[in-house]
Amino acid sequence: MKFCSLLLTTLALPFWAAAQNQDSITAKAGYNLFHPTPRTMLRELRPDRPGYSESPFTVDPGHFQVESDLLRLVNKQEEQHHERNFYLNHALLKLGLTTRTDVQAELDSYSIEKEWDDDQPQEKHQGFGDLTLRLKHTLLGEDGKPDALAVIGFVRLPVGPAVGTSVTEYGLIVPYSHDFSKEFNVQLQLRSDLDYDRDEQQRYLMLAPSTAVDYEFSEFLSAFAEVVGQWNTRQNAWQANFNVGPQLHLSDNVILDFGTHLALTKETDHEYFLGISFRR
Repeated sequence: MKFCSLLLTTLALPFWAAAQNQDSITAKAGYNLFHPTPRTMLRELRPDRPGYSESPFTVDPGHFQVESDLLRLVNKQEEQHHERNFYLNHALLKLGLTTRTDVQAELDSYSIEKEWDDDQPQEKHQGFGDLTLRLKHTLLGEDGKPDALAVIGFVRLPVGPAVGTSVTEYGLIVPYSHDFSKEFNVQLQLRSDLDYDRDEQQRYLMLAPSTAVDYEFSEFLSAFAEVVGQWNTRQNAWQANFNVGPQLHLSDNVILDFGTHLALTKETDHEYFLGISFRR
């Protein structure tokens, strides 16, 4: 009799686990901006930084997340023209609306931009930059599943008086992620921007595919490596860079990162950065 009871219990366990998983997904779908997800049910913190490839995962509904470039140095050279930009606290603010959608605001807090030609004096501009409004929606992906796909639409508003763009710009980003294991993740992304060239006073289309890998060495340390290509109708040529850096998981809600973007082709930016991501 005891054996029969044990056998029935064992056979029922998979069905009970599946029902519990479905119940948790169904219950979590009921949370929204005004009915926040309990902190005990929060997803793993997976920010859009530090690389160019973004995360297809959104912020849990009713929660707030900040992802900031604390410091970023960008060097650019095009033949005899040189640019050096220093960015301070360029932050991405996120608010979870539903289990699959969040709204974001990107603030170019303060920038110092220098440019010069070999035979010309240096020009310097500094101040607060533009404001970018973004909306992310996860098309595919559930908690615990290996695949996720999202779409991000954004509009960049020219609110900076001295630095930034001079007209409104638009863009669309489609990030995809696959978890091969808890430690190893691969990301693929296609980005398209409708930008504006201030010197030529005309719009141009920019396309940027990217591939990134992320590996978790321990609960405290992970690292990413990424290859990014860029092509635009202005130059009609491909540019590429290799991005790499570690990430320090200070807690379940705080990640510190730093790294570099290395130019693989001419006229490609070379960058160094230090950033942080946290949520509440």
